[in-house]
Amino acid sequence: MKRIAALAVVLVFGAFPAIAATAMTGKELTALLSNGKELTLGGPKEGYAGMLSISKDGTAKGQVKLDNGDVILIEGKWHIAGNKFCRTWKGGRDAGKEICETWNKAGPNSVRVMNGKRDLGLNSW
Repeated sequence: MKRIAALAVVLVFGAFPAIAATAMTGKELTALLSNGKELTLGGPKEGYAGMLSISKDGTAKGQVKLDNGDVILIEGKWHIAGNKFCRTWKGGRDAGKEICETWNKAGPNSVRVMNGKRDLGLNSW
């Protein structure tokens, strides 16, 4: 019985990395965002926290507050291209550049945001 319980624990916890590495598809991103969505950005242990209001017209607006107290305003345009969320923000470190992100499922209502191999943080809704 203990072996069965141990195997169940391994199977359950072993499944989490697979879930975390599963990227949202373009269809999933469209279903999630096409009517607009309020996203929570970052959180505990992420180094920042904030909100982003995604509008169905392809615009977005919000802000994040870094753990050091600095506030970064976010505003710009977004669209889905293939299986990626692409954005062009007016400010921040990549101002004016189109950044296309992969959103890897981290839970039922959260994703790890990746740009290539670079982890950009956590989004949840």
